[in-house]
Amino acid sequence: MTSSRNSEDIVTQICGNFGKWQLKTLIFVCLCKIPATWFMACISFTAPVPQTAEFLCIPAEKDSQHHTLRPAEMWLKNHQPPASKESWEKTDREFFINQCYTHRLVSPATDVINSSDYEWKISPSNKSYLFGNSDAVQTVEVPCEQFEHRVEYKSLVTQFDLVCSREMLVSLTQAFHALGGLIGGIMAMNILKYISPKRLMMFGIIGQIICGNLTGLVSTFILHVYYRCLTSVFCSFMMASGQAIVNDITSGKERTIINILSELFASIALILLPGVHMYCDSWTHLYIVISSSLLLFIIPQRFITDSPRWHLKQGNLDETLKILTQAAAINCRKIPNDVLSRLEQKSWQMRNSRSPSYWSIWDGKTPRRFIFMLHWNWSVSVVIYTVMILMIRLLGVKYMHVNTFCLGFAEMLGIAMGLYMFLYSKRHWLHSGCLLIFAGVTTYLIWLSPDGVKESRKAGYELLFWIILKMLNSAVLVVLTTRTGEMVAPEKRPSLMLSTGCFSRFWLTVVPFTLVVGKIHYLLPMTMFATAAISSGAMMCYFNRHFQTTEAKANIVPTQTCAYRKRSSLLFEGSENI
Repeated sequence: MTSSRNSEDIVTQICGNFGKWQLKTLIFVCLCKIPATWFMACISFTAPVPQTAEFLCIPAEKDSQHHTLRPAEMWLKNHQPPASKESWEKTDREFFINQCYTHRLVSPATDVINSSDYEWKISPSNKSYLFGNSDAVQTVEVPCEQFEHRVEYKSLVTQFDLVCSREMLVSLTQAFHALGGLIGGIMAMNILKYISPKRLMMFGIIGQIICGNLTGLVSTFILHVYYRCLTSVFCSFMMASGQAIVNDITSGKERTIINILSELFASIALILLPGVHMYCDSWTHLYIVISSSLLLFIIPQRFITDSPRWHLKQGNLDETLKILTQAAAINCRKIPNDVLSRLEQKSWQMRNSRSPSYWSIWDGKTPRRFIFMLHWNWSVSVVIYTVMILMIRLLGVKYMHVNTFCLGFAEMLGIAMGLYMFLYSKRHWLHSGCLLIFAGVTTYLIWLSPDGVKESRKAGYELLFWIILKMLNSAVLVVLTTRTGEMVAPEKRPSLMLSTGCFSRFWLTVVPFTLVVGKIHYLLPMTMFATAAISSGAMMCYFNRHFQTTEAKANIVPTQTCAYRKRSSLLFEGSENI
């Protein structure tokens, strides 16, 4: 009995798996996820996709030869002014108007002519704009350089003219945010070898406050992208250090459940973000509100606990004993009499132990094809989980608040479903694969959305498929988070989780640029995600077949020889005790 108690981890024995002492730190770390999620998802509100009637090309001034450039849409505005905004949008749907180009009038005699001597006419046959006396005059499209925006809300789009060919720059901001998260995660892993998690968390909070405000205050787009990337680095510092503290002070099945339920705060952040945006008049104010909200976390951060295992690995026995004494007092647990000797032994073991290298996960003990598939599954689930929040811009500004709220609520339902599968499902890979295949196949039905119905009803019909894919993918991501470690030996699990996380972050820097296919049709990005989900689901079903086979082999009834060896070993143990 004494030997088994001495072999138990001293930190877990004193702190317990979970209690009141851990709850205080857990709540603080979970609350930090709210501003971090806000900063990631706010691009949907700071750079909404502009409607056709919300921006116009500004005609160029007369050049040195006194020639005039005049766009067809400006002629339509001056000669046939609509009675309301709704009628202007209706005009845009009936006639093709390209705001990205202005029209230069060219005749055989001169390169450019003055358009005031001619009159414009609309050709209903090809829905294009023709110029009077078309035999002698032709129009040439010239890319527009300046735009006039007609919206009250000042967004990144209106501030930096992110329309037409510059619309890709919106994806650039989100790609650099993902790049900052990747760099910050790798840096945090190395910095934690020298700086305690609690101190690194404070650095992350202060850095996000400063750089987050600068992100919204700069006047150039290049600086905005730079500070957004830098803020994402500090955000990774804050989240990685907080997660390290929670993993160190909890253990057992309670730790896994805590990690699952902590993701609910990211969903709560999505639900609250539309309400925060309603009180902001511009993108600058939204960034300031999000970043300044972390000021409320500076004072409470002083009262959370630091990682006892980190101090133990550094040899700080006094600080470790102080933390463990506080934990034992709050959780009403006993401190063993030999605590000092056991802490010294544990500290020596942690300082002299060497973690396996990254390449050990590819040593072939776990078939490499499963490691490759696992990386693909992680990348698909993380990309769908994150990029779907950004894609909500494609459904338009009018329903963006409601759509964001619904996606956040769908995440919460998916996390609850994933927790249920973790607790009560034995064939978790099979169930996860079936869920992803069902979500992908169902999402294909979005192309059957009716066109002749009310606009709000059509938007609700399409949102239903977004919710299904979002919810089921969130459930699958919970299973990936809890079951990935089963693929390799326990000592290799940190390397495998790091590899899958970095691989997923890499694709987060690439996928935002693929959303350009939404210019062809706004449903194409969802179709791409549905196809990726189906492929990932098929791989998970293949995982289940392999692990079910392995489990069946492990459950073979022992032979008489095995039973004899087992009984003989018990006899020898009994003789040693005598």
